[in-house]
Amino acid sequence: MPPSRLRAGLGLLLIANLAAAAAPGDDSSWSQDAYSLGQGLNFPQQRLIVGGYLSLYYSDLQTQDRQFSARDVSLFLNKTLSNRWQLFSEIELGDALQVSSNGVTARHAELDLERLYADYRATTQVNLRLGKYLTPVGRWNVIHADPLVWTADRPLSTVAPFARHATGAMLYGNVGLGGNGLDYALYADDSELLDPTQKSELAFEDDTTGQSPHNAFKRAAGARAAYHFMDDAVQVGVSYLRFKMSDLQDNQELFGADALLTVRRMELSGEWVYRNSLGSTDRDEHGGFLQAVLPLPARFYLVGRTEKYRAAFLSSTATIDTLGIAYRPHKAVSIKLDYRDGKDNETLAPSGWLGSLAILF
Repeated sequence: MPPSRLRAGLGLLLIANLAAAAAPGDDSSWSQDAYSLGQGLNFPQQRLIVGGYLSLYYSDLQTQDRQFSARDVSLFLNKTLSNRWQLFSEIELGDALQVSSNGVTARHAELDLERLYADYRATTQVNLRLGKYLTPVGRWNVIHADPLVWTADRPLSTVAPFARHATGAMLYGNVGLGGNGLDYALYADDSELLDPTQKSELAFEDDTTGQSPHNAFKRAAGARAAYHFMDDAVQVGVSYLRFKMSDLQDNQELFGADALLTVRRMELSGEWVYRNSLGSTDRDEHGGFLQAVLPLPARFYLVGRTEKYRAAFLSSTATIDTLGIAYRPHKAVSIKLDYRDGKDNETLAPSGWLGSLAILF
């Protein structure tokens, strides 16, 4: 069994044991509240919420076969252990089934433990997280689930220059500042010790050259702050990260900035990152995007995004433009169709059509 599957199996076993220990054996103790799509199944006597999401994906890109896939099948388990302690887990089956001109296959399917952490909620200002969590760089990486974002693919600047997951400890919370709220996170990672098998994700998923490095930390320490004002209509964030990657020789330093403006269902957002190599072996890497979302009648949305990205292993900067339509008949359901094109983008993000159907349970 591959290490990642073994890791996911151990996570499932751990959570099953916790749930079994909490249950007194009376069937009535598993009675649930009324279900609402997107809110998960709530078992109040067990203090347990079960949710997740499904994402079906379509791609028709240059240099690649047209493909349909069950891209993500994720299960969320949220267990309240006490008034202060809470346990959260996300277990994901990725690429469960792929259909292309070459036939139908499940050989790329992989069961993975995406997240497993315990939160200690001391106050609203100070909380402690222990375990495996999404790396808090920018906004997109921590809300990346397909039902919650506007396009079928994600900008390179939100995934390529750093590892998507960290395993270790994080202090986070919200403090008042100038009559508004400031979210913060301070975190430390030691994936080499705590999660050594987290090395399967590529920095560039569509790269066909075989040059893309794997996205996994050895060690990392970072911070993020996001200021909210005008009743959350405006959010501005900054990120800093110092780390060692499994496939890079030098220590790295990352600076990031992000912003979100929301006005009457219209949305303007962007992120920028610069990864600085602290040695003489690896090259720097940088990029950013600007995205606009405009509401249309009948719950349709027009989405436009432009991005520039300079990968360390390429000599040119890629320009990637995306134009798409999103349909959200329910807050938990998202149907998207995008066309992606650009300049010098063939290696990192080939031109073509992308689409998805995503449901949050």
